[in-house]
Amino acid sequence: MYRSYTIFLLFILFSNSVFAQAKKIHISDIVILGNHKTKKKVILRELDFMVGDSLDLAELDNQFHNNKLQILGTGLFNDVTLNLINYKVSEGSGSIQISLEENWYLFPVPIFELADRNFSVWWEEQGRSLSRVNYGLRLGHYNFSGNRDPLKLKIQFGYTRKYELTYSIPYLAMDNKLGVAGSIFYSENREIAYQTVGNKTLFNKQEDERRMLSRFRIGPEIKYRPTRTLFHSLRFEYHHNKVADIVAEELNPAYFLDGRTDLRFFYLEYDINYDKRLYNHYPQGGFLLFANIKKEGLGFLKDYNNFSLGIGAEKHYKFKSKLILSTRNKAKMNLNRNVVAFANNTGLGWSSDIVSGYELYVMDGTDYFISMNNLKYKFVDRNLNTVRWLPKQFRKMHITLFLRTNLDAAYVNERTYIETNSLNNRWVYGYGPALDILLFNNFLFSFEYSFNDIGERGLFFHNTIAF
Repeated sequence: MYRSYTIFLLFILFSNSVFAQAKKIHISDIVILGNHKTKKKVILRELDFMVGDSLDLAELDNQFHNNKLQILGTGLFNDVTLNLINYKVSEGSGSIQISLEENWYLFPVPIFELADRNFSVWWEEQGRSLSRVNYGLRLGHYNFSGNRDPLKLKIQFGYTRKYELTYSIPYLAMDNKLGVAGSIFYSENREIAYQTVGNKTLFNKQEDERRMLSRFRIGPEIKYRPTRTLFHSLRFEYHHNKVADIVAEELNPAYFLDGRTDLRFFYLEYDINYDKRLYNHYPQGGFLLFANIKKEGLGFLKDYNNFSLGIGAEKHYKFKSKLILSTRNKAKMNLNRNVVAFANNTGLGWSSDIVSGYELYVMDGTDYFISMNNLKYKFVDRNLNTVRWLPKQFRKMHITLFLRTNLDAAYVNERTYIETNSLNNRWVYGYGPALDILLFNNFLFSFEYSFNDIGERGLFFHNTIAF
């Protein structure tokens, strides 16, 4: 009996020892399948583990899910699966297999897009006029050499004539931490947004179809990514902008200040981002800290002189698997308090920083603060088969649907251009429900029904692409 009891105790001790060892798994190899174009180093750069690390078995599923979202966030893949293979319990080791389905990288597509700030402005304010449409050709390869190096060429006509070429090599030197980029851009318009009245943009176009505005810029950029989550970029550019004489003489002498028709300056901008979000195109957890320092007007070209600082943070709280509470807060201020030319005095309403319900308005200003908050519920997350005659990258479409409710607030400080612009220098807020549709993990379409604090409501549409 004592012998049986001793054997039983030894069995329990041996089992506990094996179980204790099994709590950790040593990664002996990382096997990547399906990356026909993309270099292996690009995928490894997105992981929060490497060969030789030890992972907690109890957290393995959650860690696989987070790394899947991180890889999908590159925009290079339609689908990603991580699995544990060759697991040896006695040794506590195994390999990680990452199976990928690459995206379609080459997009030679025609351009047919609205020239206005957003769909709602074109629909409500501009009477759905087809004269405010841009058309042309956009040629983009988002993984040119397999190093996640986007090459983009745009030739555009219509409302805005535009020519643009950009190329970025993020994995160039210093153990894939240092990269470079460069761009050249030219555009011209026969119609110009020359003033803001009542927080609405006024436009002018002459009967002789003369060129009212032209813009040119060129410059390099240095990118540095010392860790998976820390990003630095330093951009240096030359800008040369011109307007027709009638703009400076009659429409708005402050467009470039002091009745100028020509504006030239060098531009230096530094960005830093600490990004621990899960899938940055549509965050489903984690947080982001970011800052921007911009000096416009360097050296002997100082037609425009401004020094600004922007800082912000966002946090995404994930409850179970389907409910996400998000907040994004951003502040920007001009450090030198001189009067800014109207053309360079953009505040809210010109980019993605828009208070719900204020899509039809702009709030120009030297300083602003915006807080965007929402609660999202994921109710569809699945793959759908499309049609057999499409390229293989599009035969299976991943679709995710979210119900969202918003609550946003902002304050824009402006000392100069305040006449009739009653939304400046006071708090504004908006709220309302929304539906977000995410297709192929890259294309986001949003439908929002929003209310604002001046008693207006409406249905608004937005769309973005992850590339």
